[in-house]
Amino acid sequence: MERSKQHQVKVLTTFPEIIACNDCGKLFKRPELINGTIAQCDRCGAKLFYKTADTANRTLALSLACLILFVIANIYPFLNMRIEGIVQETKMITGIVQLYRQGMPLLALLVLSTAMIFPLLQIIGMIYLLLPLKLGYLPRKAALIFRTLCHLKAWGMIEVYLLGILVSMIKLAKMATVIPGLASIAFIFLIFLLAAVVSGLNPDDIWKQLPVKIRKKREPDTQNSTVLVSCHTCSFLSCLPKKEVHHICPRCEASLHLRKTNSIRRTWALVITAIIFYFPANMLPITFTSALGHEQADTILSGVIYFMFSGSWHIALIIFIASVIIPIMKILILIYLLLSVQFRSVWKPKDRTRLYRITEAVGRWSMVDVYVVTILVAMVQMGPLASIEAGMGAVYFSAVVVSTMFAAENFDPRLIWDVMEESNEHV
Repeated sequence: MERSKQHQVKVLTTFPEIIACNDCGKLFKRPELINGTIAQCDRCGAKLFYKTADTANRTLALSLACLILFVIANIYPFLNMRIEGIVQETKMITGIVQLYRQGMPLLALLVLSTAMIFPLLQIIGMIYLLLPLKLGYLPRKAALIFRTLCHLKAWGMIEVYLLGILVSMIKLAKMATVIPGLASIAFIFLIFLLAAVVSGLNPDDIWKQLPVKIRKKREPDTQNSTVLVSCHTCSFLSCLPKKEVHHICPRCEASLHLRKTNSIRRTWALVITAIIFYFPANMLPITFTSALGHEQADTILSGVIYFMFSGSWHIALIIFIASVIIPIMKILILIYLLLSVQFRSVWKPKDRTRLYRITEAVGRWSMVDVYVVTILVAMVQMGPLASIEAGMGAVYFSAVVVSTMFAAENFDPRLIWDVMEESNEHV
């Protein structure tokens, strides 16, 4: 905290009436909007901010309901499978425990974090922030908590987990009777309510209530010693000394930077990592199935073929898109964006920025196959009658998903527009 205060002293002035686009860096004077309207960047099409009626009370009520549903979803039976008179009962945590017992602690931790811990933190964090604000006082570490919730938004994936449940139930229905438990119903309601919490809250309703810590004010000199820097978390615009490398946002205390640090190098490293992991992810089995002495190893593509020839072509299409098309598409798009920036391309920057936004949005849906494996190993543990174990292909595939998500986060789309601005300066 002492370090943050030292950097805050060096903030010269701020510009609450000006906003910068996080995708292209263009500055705008913040317009006055009416409720239900959105301000968009006229250069790259990014959404800058939107105006709504106060969303805090509604979000608080939904968060409390989510907490109740989360508890129900985790203490009651989730799915029951009946085969040959034997009933297998599972809870949300069962598949994660099985992955750990099968020697895959990292995969178990990933599923636990994205399907349970991060959604729970989102719920508790919202209640921690909004309940005190409703009572008229600011909770401790409010900026840190809300900044963390903003970063966790992409990593809470219970809606993807629901898709994994549906795929698993269709696959298991071929061999047994699957009966949803009370927890399944609570989980479905939880997904819709949590989606309403995450998408329904206007971040400005919280950011505008946080204090701005400025110790020193001076007229900015953008030509010589100072530079305008926008916070990527809370969009607060500050004027800072050029000579200083490290800065802290005076409102949310996030690290400030003109451009993401080592964006190109980090993105290349993560993309290459994803490429390396992609081959064993598709060549090695993701599950081993044993039924009445017959053993079968399934890869991602063999699972797609199974659903296609069993009449569930729509499920085969979903898995093929999520597990094959999306990872390849993300890798190719990121390589193209990296090369276009490094070769200083000026070709259609708006379209390239849109490609980046698509890449950032769709990557999390590739986790559906990992969740399918988790549910299958939880449901099918019936000794010699039938059992399913996870294979190393699932570990490598999860590494591909995580690597591409981090790669998209590390790429700075403003680099696309830097070349355009330099070209215009020389015209």
